[in-house]
Amino acid sequence: MACMTRESGDPFPAAPTLTQLGEDDRRRWREVRLATLTDSPGAFGSAVVDEQAIAEGGWRELVRNSAVFVAMSGDGVAGAVAGLYRDSAEDRGLGAIWVAPQWRGRGVAGMLVAAITAWSRSGNAVRVVLWVSDDNARARRFYEREGFRVRQRRADCSFRLH
Repeated sequence: MACMTRESGDPFPAAPTLTQLGEDDRRRWREVRLATLTDSPGAFGSAVVDEQAIAEGGWRELVRNSAVFVAMSGDGVAGAVAGLYRDSAEDRGLGAIWVAPQWRGRGVAGMLVAAITAWSRSGNAVRVVLWVSDDNARARRFYEREGFRVRQRRADCSFRLH
């Protein structure tokens, strides 16, 4: 057992606040998305070099055709997620979820999933669908704690947001 302390003079980080981005925030989404791909290159179905090549209009379209949420804290971006429209009106997709390393394990991922769940419900969707790699045990456990269950499997589960 260990007794742990924190000096009272050390500032506590501000709790993240969640913002839904609009078309005018496309540059912010590009910046955040490129940071996510740099931090976790194997976790997404895209690469930094591919998304660096997307033109300004492409980023505008990405934000317009999805629901992008960014969690911000005093020290910068704490996390981000994109809600995606799917073929069925009953379904919405959860994609591009990322939490900054210093914020992992501190509730930000749950906040991001809750934002996509609320967005999905507001559009009368009955399901939120996501793909997670079989070898990402930490993410799978998180999603299971959030109430997600395996519905189907496929060998290639990569998809692009654009």
